[in-house]
Amino acid sequence: MFSMIGQGLILFSEVTNAFLGEEKLQFKRLTSETDFEVLQNKFEELDGIRLPTDYLKQGRAFVCFNESLEAQGGFALIDNGPFRCLEQLPDEVSKPEQSAMTEITAVFLTRGRALRRTRYWSFVIGNTLLSQSSRIVYAVDSEKTALRERVFNHIRAHTLYEGPVKKLEGMSNESVEAVELTTKVHLAKGFLKLALKEAEKLKPRLAIRSARIPTEPVAE
Repeated sequence: MFSMIGQGLILFSEVTNAFLGEEKLQFKRLTSETDFEVLQNKFEELDGIRLPTDYLKQGRAFVCFNESLEAQGGFALIDNGPFRCLEQLPDEVSKPEQSAMTEITAVFLTRGRALRRTRYWSFVIGNTLLSQSSRIVYAVDSEKTALRERVFNHIRAHTLYEGPVKKLEGMSNESVEAVELTTKVHLAKGFLKLALKEAEKLKPRLAIRSARIPTEPVAE
């Protein structure tokens, strides 16, 4: 079932792209060292963390580009542990069994309108649902309250830990993070809520555009 939903979301993402005009996004799965550097450089610039290439190769990594071939967003799905977001937990925190688990990491998207965000998240969630894992784990900076409220609070099933974490390879500074766990059911339901909220934001713009369409021929 989740595989079909995932494929449907990816297809929906591609259809949505046709309506983005100059804001179109083209996703590329990363395979070469040069490809990985694009994701590493951008995520380090935005988040202060340079994820090791070997770690990204443990799963599937993607970057989306605009028509000028500038990186606009990216993410990685790590299918084989040990997972960084769990390895950074303090020793006294109990870690869940890492089998049948996928980690979402390196998530970023430059600013844009609601439809562009829908295109991006449909692709991210769709690919996540295609994984063989039943559980999804991720970490988010506790200071990024807007991101948590806007996105991750909709998909979260359980917070494993929130507080100072260990400094791992590639981290420039110590940080305070929330390590959260979700399931495919919560992920699908949460994305539906997120999509409905984004659709509400589109209504005023659609109404404005409709008001500009003349109902009668305009006299010359």
